Amino acid sequence: MPNLLQPSQDLSVDFVTSVPLDLLNAMYFTFLAGTLEGVGDWPARTRERMDPGLRAELDLLFTYPRRQPGIMGALNDALFVHYHQITDIDGLLRFVREMPADGAGDPAVPGIQGLAVYALRWSGQERFILAEGVAPRDALMAKLEGASDEDLTCIITPEVGGGAAAVLALFDDPEQVRARMLSLIRRFYDEHYRPDEQRRLACMRRSCDAHNNELLTDAAELARFLSSRSDSCLTELPDTYTRFVFVPSVDVGPYNSCADVAPVHGLHYALEPRFASAEDESDESTQRLALVYRALSDEQRLRILRLLRDGELYAQEIVERTGIHQSVVSRHLTFMKAVGLLHVRRQNNMKFYSLNAAMGEELRGAVDALLPSPPRRSRSSAARSR
Repeated sequence: MPNLLQPSQDLSVDFVTSVPLDLLNAMYFTFLAGTLEGVGDWPARTRERMDPGLRAELDLLFTYPRRQPGIMGALNDALFVHYHQITDIDGLLRFVREMPADGAGDPAVPGIQGLAVYALRWSGQERFILAEGVAPRDALMAKLEGASDEDLTCIITPEVGGGAAAVLALFDDPEQVRARMLSLIRRFYDEHYRPDEQRRLACMRRSCDAHNNELLTDAAELARFLSSRSDSCLTELPDTYTRFVFVPSVDVGPYNSCADVAPVHGLHYALEPRFASAEDESDESTQRLALVYRALSDEQRLRILRLLRDGELYAQEIVERTGIHQSVVSRHLTFMKAVGLLHVRRQNNMKFYSLNAAMGEELRGAVDALLPSPPRRSRSSAARSR
C-alpha cells in the first residue's frame, strides 16, 4: 500500500461494507456475464442457473431506457449518495418504494423517471448532460431518435410492439417500472444473493477494516492502486469531488464499476485475494497473469494487438481494419484494457487505444519464471571442455 498522508478536513474517504451496494453490483455483473469476459465466477454461475424470466427482467432493467447500465445502474449511483441511510435490503426496497414517480435526473433526489434520464448519460460515446429547462421526456426522445435496435432494450408490448415506442410507453408508466424494480431486487436477493450474503460480508469487512486504518493524500492515487491500473476513472473527470466511497466486490474480476455523482465519487473495486477468506493466501499476481493469458488466447484479440504495434488507433479504425463487428471489437478492447494490455486515451469523444509497454516486461518475466533453470555443469565437464 502506498504511504498515505492525513487527508484535509474537506475530504471524506470511506471504505464501506454495504449489502445494498454489493447486491446491485452483483446484479450488474450477473447481467454483464452474458456479454463480458473475465467477470467473477459467481455472476457467471448465477446467470446460468437463473430462472429465464428473472434473467430477462435483469437484462431489461439494466438496459432500459437505452443501453447499459440502465435504470438499475442509475439506482446504484444514487445509493453511493445515500448509503448511510440505506444499510440493508429492507432499506433498499423502502428507498425505491418511496421515490417520487417523476424526478429530473439528479441521483441526490432521485425519482423513477429521473433515474431513467440519468442513465442516459453513459448511453453513447459522449457524456449526456440534461440541458437546463429541457423536460426529461423530451431529453429521452432526443436520445432515442435514430437509435438502432441494438441501442434499445428488448421491450415488446402488445400495444406498441418494440423499439423507441415501447421505451417511451414504459417511461410514461413509472409505477410499472417501480414495481418491476422492486420485484427484481426482492427475487434476486432471495433466490441468489441471500445464500451467499454472509461470505460476502466477511470478505468485504476484512478489506474495509484493513483500508479504513490507512490515511490518504491523493484519491486518484488510491483509486489507481485499488484498480491495479496506471490510471483511474478519476483521471478523466473534473476535480470536483470531496467524498470518496470505496466498496470491495467479489464479482468484478479485472474490471471496476464507478459512480460519478459529484461531489461523491464511488468505486466498486476488486476484492484483494488475501481477503477472499480468512485462510486464503492466493498469489494476486498469478491470478492477474492468468487473466492476461486468457486475453492472449483469442485469435481476434491477437489481431488487434498486432495492429496496435504500429501505434494507437481509435475503435472505429480497428473495426475497419479487422472487419470484426463493432460490438465484438468493443468487447475485446474492454477486456484487454481491464487486464492491463492496453492504454486508453480520450479525445473529442473518441477513445484511442495503444499497447501498454510495461506489460511486455511483465509477460517476459512470467515466461522466464516458468522455464527450468539451466543445468549446472559439473567440475569434470568443465575441465573436459577446456
